[in-house]
Parts: sequence; structure tokens; C-alpha cells
Amino acid sequence: MSESALLTADEKQMIVSSYRLIAPISETVGDLFYKRLFETQPQYRELFPEDMGKQKRKLMTMLAFIAKCLDWTEGQWRQNVQPDEDLFLVVLALGRRHHVLYKIPDEAYGPVRASLFWALEQGLGEAFTKELHQAWSKLYTALATSMQLGAKSSRIKMEFGYIE
Repeated sequence: MSESALLTADEKQMIVSSYRLIAPISETVGDLFYKRLFETQPQYRELFPEDMGKQKRKLMTMLAFIAKCLDWTEGQWRQNVQPDEDLFLVVLALGRRHHVLYKIPDEAYGPVRASLFWALEQGLGEAFTKELHQAWSKLYTALATSMQLGAKSSRIKMEFGYIE
């Protein structure tokens, strides 16, 4: 990852602040995200349960977790953390689960990104500035890349018989 691809402290703070704005309307943001995703990619609807309540909560819980991790102090990043509190490990595992359990294709990351950004823009309105969009874009790229690494590791494990 190039230096310019890393989130700056200001970008992290912008994302955390924007998350704090959408947290009170998280149910609406979840509704908007999945509505947009299924409008633009109707074939993805079959990958989800009929009742989307739990799925929407999972999405918003993950966004809350990400915002919490981005809000860590430099000292917190240097401490040993439990695996379930380590953003990178959680996102790798999420990518593996999406691949192995849910059969999410790599090409889904683009439409998911577009739907998420659309939902953020709807939820944040004018607060979703060009700079905030760029910060979220860097974050999404890093998260999607990590998830794809998790998926790739599961494909390698399947190839060699470690996962059935």
C-alpha cells in the first residue's frame, strides 16, 4: 500500500465524525444500503435471508466497530489486542466467511461500495463532502482488499484440502 493510500489522522477523524452522524439513523442507512444494492444488483437478493433486520444490524455493527478502531489512540494501536478486537483480523475473517459461507463473488465489492457510498450520501447529505468521500474511499479500498485476502486464503486452503 502506498503512503498516499494510508488514512491520515484527519481522514480517520472525518470518518469517525461522520459515523457519529449516521449512528442515530443507522436503521435508515441500513435500509438505504440494501435497497440500493438490490435495485442495482437484484441477483444478490437471493444471497440474503427474507428478513433483513439481522443483516442490517450486522452491517451497522461492523461500521461501528470500524469507527471505534479508527478512533484508537496511537498508544492503543501499539498494545496487544484480542483477535476479535483486531480490525485487520476481523476483516480477514469476514472476507473468508463471505467467500466460504455466502459465496460472495469478487465482483460484488464494486456494487457494494457504490451502494454504501450512496447510502452514506443520503444519510449525511451536504456533510458527505468530497474530502469525506475520499476518506471513505481509502477506507473501503483497504477493507475490501483485506476481505479479498481473506477470501483468497480460503481458496488456497480449499485447493490444498484444508477447507471442504
